[in-house]
Amino acid sequence: MKYYQQLKMIRIQNQLTQQQLADVLGITRSAYCSYEIGRRSPDVDTLIKLSEFYKLPLVAFIEKLDNSLVGDSFKFDADEETWYLSRLTKEERALITKVRSMDDKNKKEIYDMAEGITERK
Repeated sequence: MKYYQQLKMIRIQNQLTQQQLADVLGITRSAYCSYEIGRRSPDVDTLIKLSEFYKLPLVAFIEKLDNSLVGDSFKFDADEETWYLSRLTKEERALITKVRSMDDKNKKEIYDMAEGITERK
């Protein structure tokens, strides 16, 4: 399987839209789409952002794209430190995607709100 087919498979397995990943990468949906159909190859900066998003070291992420071993087990649980991410609901993953696309000021606002809510319990 080609790397661009695997990019699509990984995205779909994690119930993400092309727009969500484009937002994370700071590019247009059509630019991201061109990666999935093989019209363009992601540059190094984009690969780094994708590996960070999927919580994989860059080398491991590239290896996932470079072979045909990507299967159902590749859902944010690539290593022991991130195993819990595979248990996130669709809504939780959507929230994380939205937060990751925010600027630092808005992220801090969200974190502060969440902190306040959890302290009230």
